[in-house]
Amino acid sequence: MDHMAEHNTGLDRPAELEKAVNAAPPRGVPRPLFVAVTALAVALALACGLLAFSFACQRHGYAVQLGMVLDTQSAAQERSDRLERELNRTKGELAQRETELAQAQGTIDVLKEYSIAAPDGAVPEYTQLYPDFCAPAWEGEAVTGGKVCCLTFDDGPSANTDRVLEILDRYGVKATFFVVGSSSTSAASQERMKKIVAAGHAIGMHSWSHDYKKVYASVDAFLEEFNSLYQWIYQVTGVYPSVYRFPGGSLNGYDRGVYQEIIAEMTRRGFAYYDWNASAQDATVRPRPAWEIAADCLRGVGRELVVVLCHDSAARSTTVDALPAVIQGYQNAGYTFSALHPGVEQVTFGYPKIK
Repeated sequence: MDHMAEHNTGLDRPAELEKAVNAAPPRGVPRPLFVAVTALAVALALACGLLAFSFACQRHGYAVQLGMVLDTQSAAQERSDRLERELNRTKGELAQRETELAQAQGTIDVLKEYSIAAPDGAVPEYTQLYPDFCAPAWEGEAVTGGKVCCLTFDDGPSANTDRVLEILDRYGVKATFFVVGSSSTSAASQERMKKIVAAGHAIGMHSWSHDYKKVYASVDAFLEEFNSLYQWIYQVTGVYPSVYRFPGGSLNGYDRGVYQEIIAEMTRRGFAYYDWNASAQDATVRPRPAWEIAADCLRGVGRELVVVLCHDSAARSTTVDALPAVIQGYQNAGYTFSALHPGVEQVTFGYPKIK
């Protein structure tokens, strides 16, 4: 009984019993093993935490590196774009310099071909004549690209000039009038010269007398004829001409002995001359029918630059009659019209090359 009482007395202390139970390892698990498992779990938890932290740091590092790479690529692209722009600008400047060089070389070649200096270097005396006889500086734009037609009228002014100007105005076309001094002294002719300039057409020189023997007697004679006309045009219209046309064209039966010297000297003075590559064929004894004249003028269709020769003398009324058909024909073929000036490529004759 005392033994049972003593045992029962121990069962009546639940708090101590609970403490004892909690302090003991689970049934069937030795205490050392429990401690080891617990330590291992803590270690694994710490390792996982460290791995997670390391991964986060590494990920942040990758992000920073990627950002740096992207920034470097962006800077490299901007530098590449800038260098490409600079290269394109340099190429453009180089192309412009090459064009200027080619133009300069062309002028040098012309001067070489038509050199006026003697073998010993002596310069002809006619270069000292008429020091004011020089073309005005050209500051306009060059005519380049596309199909262009330049209508020209020689030997005026005349009574037909008024009709020509009216037709040109109707179609909004600018042309060139190569006037003759001896045809322009009357009051009516002077008014027509003023109208030519006022309408925006070009006025050019075609000699004072149009007498071939007189004009081509020598370089001095040529300069005298054209200087007289040059000064007269300015006196009447207030403008100095910069273009001229040889009577009969640059190659004819009268100027073979002097034309090279004439071209060289006139080029030196800044003037540009123009022949033609389409003609009205209207310098005839009897006037040709207007339809024939128009057909001949339109033979230039197909060329990039067409300079059409027509005449403006009093006997060429059928040339004026043909003018609307000529203008419409070139317009329908896609041409624009321009007056002649130093910005227009020269159309000139040349001797056939010997094969």
